[in-house]
Amino acid sequence: MYQAQRASRSEFVPVRNLNYHVRVWGDRSEAVTPLVLVHGWMDVAASWQFVVDALKTERWIIAPDWRGFGHTRLEGPAVDSYWFPDYMA
Repeated sequence: MYQAQRASRSEFVPVRNLNYHVRVWGDRSEAVTPLVLVHGWMDVAASWQFVVDALKTERWIIAPDWRGFGHTRLEGPAVDSYWFPDYMA
């Protein structure tokens, strides 16, 4: 079984009516530009672990779970569209 080299932590970010789960590696720093990794369809933020382990440990990395995937639940009334500015929040 694969053993992660870098531990991540889970955080939740409220955006409109959803509570987005994001997986974070490293610490926020003014000196380091964050690297944002986004997964594709039917995947989750944790799937980036292999890539994160191959990157420099100084990197501050953020990976969200899109709505309905991972720990980001579909809450409230069903919607059939995405509002793209939400992804930039």
